[in-house]
Amino acid sequence: MATTAKTLCDYYTALRTILENTDQLYRLNEKLYSKPYPDSNQQQVKQTESELEKRAELASDFSALSEQFGKLTGSTAPADVAASASKLEGDVEGLAGVTASSLEQNAVKVALQAVVTAIQEHKEREAAKAMDQATKGISDLFTKEAEVWNSTETTYSSIAATAAGNLVDQGVTDNTTLLKVALDPFRLTLGSAGNLNAQLAPLAKDQITAKQSDLDSSYLKATDAMKKSLQEMADRIHTVAQDKPMAFRSAPLSVSTVEGWAAQIFTAASPASGSPAVNSAKTEAK
Repeated sequence: MATTAKTLCDYYTALRTILENTDQLYRLNEKLYSKPYPDSNQQQVKQTESELEKRAELASDFSALSEQFGKLTGSTAPADVAASASKLEGDVEGLAGVTASSLEQNAVKVALQAVVTAIQEHKEREAAKAMDQATKGISDLFTKEAEVWNSTETTYSSIAATAAGNLVDQGVTDNTTLLKVALDPFRLTLGSAGNLNAQLAPLAKDQITAKQSDLDSSYLKATDAMKKSLQEMADRIHTVAQDKPMAFRSAPLSVSTVEGWAAQIFTAASPASGSPAVNSAKTEAK
């Protein structure tokens, strides 16, 4: 449970990085091509960034609670778990709906309140049942909001692809990097490019189109894997809450798909590592 919740934190943090990049692209388009980026749109982007940050924090805190929950028999564990659950209550309270997800948010909040009460009263079985409901609520919240996050990623890939294509058309890109596949095996480097740059422009645009498709596809696979991981986490906790033995204890296999996608996003953002926003996202991902 802790690993899956941590992966959910990475997912939200990677999406926030994508949104930060989208904001930069909007600003570039405004300067280069006079495409309007009104204050209202800027505010909407910033608000969505804030909501992603809150969800990342919620997932991170739920991961911490999950690790502590298994130690309820310890002398200080009940107090620690109650404090973690109370913090999660605040996390949920601060969420704003990016879609019609108020019911799911309220379900998580009610379940966490029940966790706190049960732990304070040393009722471990009731606490386990409340954790069951909280886990299901977080899974349901993710599923309900998935389409919104999908549009966030596809908007980014579309704007980035259009901007890259425009720069190729303007003849300001170095298309000769496409020749590395032929030169690198023989440790050769390109000398004078001549008119190769213009000749390679159509191939460069084909590569942009293919990469845009890859970006969208890898994101959809990560989202589907995240849904499966959360559902499996919820099913396992439900099994325990019903006083039944858990068949599997290792992290769901689908977690690795999400982790791989998030790592690619963070790596792609590394050239802008001087940006406080990017550094913040990386810190949260750890």
